Amino acid sequence: MIKNSPIVEDTRRVRRMISEKFDHDIGRYIAYLQSEATSRQRKKTVQGSNSSENRAINVENPEQTHKETRVN
Repeated sequence: MIKNSPIVEDTRRVRRMISEKFDHDIGRYIAYLQSEATSRQRKKTVQGSNSSENRAINVENPEQTHKETRVN
């Protein structure tokens, strides 16, 4: 096993940054990940319901509910 490869070192650096961001509390990190997953799923669901019109609802700014989006 390579102990000091650049990829391993970079992975450890990122892991430390994430751990520090959540005060080394794995429960807080998991809660954050679950919250992000739920948020992304809501956005997908909203966009999917209007896919025939190629529109997305901006849930953060209801006044812009029919903002045009491009699908690549």
